[in-house]
Amino acid sequence: MSGACAIILNWNGWQDTIECLDSLLLSKPAIETIIVCDNASSDGSREKILSWARKHYNSSSILVLDQDTDIARKSSPCPFIFIQNHSNLGYAGGNNTGIRFVLSQGAYEYVWILNNDTVVHPQALSALLVHARRDQDVGILGSTVVHFDLKNRVQCAGGCRYYPLTTIFRPLFENEILDNLLRHRPKVHLNYVYGTSMFVRGEVFERVGLLNEEYFLFYEELDFCERAKRVGFEIGWRPDSIVFHKGSSAIGRPDSSDRKRIAFANYHENLSTLKFTQRFYPWVLPIAMVCRFVGKLIMIAKRRELYLARPLIKAYLDFMKVF
Repeated sequence: MSGACAIILNWNGWQDTIECLDSLLLSKPAIETIIVCDNASSDGSREKILSWARKHYNSSSILVLDQDTDIARKSSPCPFIFIQNHSNLGYAGGNNTGIRFVLSQGAYEYVWILNNDTVVHPQALSALLVHARRDQDVGILGSTVVHFDLKNRVQCAGGCRYYPLTTIFRPLFENEILDNLLRHRPKVHLNYVYGTSMFVRGEVFERVGLLNEEYFLFYEELDFCERAKRVGFEIGWRPDSIVFHKGSSAIGRPDSSDRKRIAFANYHENLSTLKFTQRFYPWVLPIAMVCRFVGKLIMIAKRRELYLARPLIKAYLDFMKVF
């Protein structure tokens, strides 16, 4: 195995995805293969993304696959692959179709999982490759994720610290000035790598499995990193791998009027939090459940977002039905 491939999950967001793809074409070294997995978009994403691909690759360099019938098919390495999922499989399920294909080919040493609403710096991949090849103990690497609209302001330095008792996470060096961070390059301790840019050694998937599809949204990367750490892999951060992130365009933003999407995302965030805590920190689950529920209700009241109370309560009820 040699080289790296990138996996980008698209769901009704072809404009962002194409901007991400444009940036990947400028990567140095060139990315060996780009894989777009589409979660049954209804906005014409398939046609738009394949039209983009035909402008940048000849027909023999484009492979279009179906989720069920073609995913395990062995093929020659191909620069651009489009995988059509039949439904919205969420973050884990959607990316896993691409990961399964990669593993079936046995042709790539590294898999770079990227949010579709990212734009990567031309040297971002090079920095990740240098770090991964130098330190063989690191199984998962994070980039310095920067706000797309504030290109010198850090969103997250590689990943986050997570506090199981309160279920609070803290993005490392959030809102730090990028130039200052790159100048000092402080040592960090990550609990998990931010899923916006997650550079994974192929061996990790072979040893710990794929992303956990029990989570539809949120906590997939926490679960994956926790499993990797427990079999001996280290996780790390490469400061000079810069990735610009627009934000949660697929699930709505707090200042948007799209309450349905935001409520949907909040439901899954709460449900995934409880699932993760039950799986990895069962001894703190009762306290964590109370802390989170009370804390969320206080924030909902403070922000006057009363429509979020229903998804919070529903997530707790659905969790308790199963566990």
